[in-house]
Amino acid sequence: MTPPRNPWPHALAVAVCMAAAWGTPAHAEKADRGKPLEVESDGSQPATVDLKTKITTISGHVVVSQGTLQIKAGRIEVRESAPGRYVANAAGTPGQQASFRQKRDRLDEIVEAEADRVEYDGAAEKVRFVGNAKLRVVRPQGPPDEANAAVISYDQRSDTIVFEGGATSAQGEGTGKVRMVFTPRNADPAASEPGK
Repeated sequence: MTPPRNPWPHALAVAVCMAAAWGTPAHAEKADRGKPLEVESDGSQPATVDLKTKITTISGHVVVSQGTLQIKAGRIEVRESAPGRYVANAAGTPGQQASFRQKRDRLDEIVEAEADRVEYDGAAEKVRFVGNAKLRVVRPQGPPDEANAAVISYDQRSDTIVFEGGATSAQGEGTGKVRMVFTPRNADPAASEPGK
């Protein structure tokens, strides 16, 4: 299905429609919550730990993982917000956005996203993709559902996604549009190709 020409004016209406199109609720992989948060870099730059503020800064092709959750970025700052609870802020590099990937619970689906900045709050089970954000729900068969917005907020606990337009990229730029592509289910993939 081709998205409408004019972007939807209200992010809430967009989120409701997106949730309906993506089918039954299926939260982020529950098993991920009990796994340790691991951070690795290529070692090209030193990692620093500020013991007073409990902030660790890692640069140089950094990968954060927690079970099926994976965030890749040029620089990641991890803060312990409470004992054993972590917040990670990931920033891309020029020409390379930060990326996110996680399996959804009970379904053979993967949520993938890219943005200038990825803000992950493990305790609250929320992820924000800020600046030229792109999100996809990938399935084993057929093309993914996908959306673009200046900011995308993903509440893993309630399985809710909110898309915001406006000039809110990391550089203060944005198109002001929210664009979505909904892929029909049980359809012949060849039938949706142009010219068919």
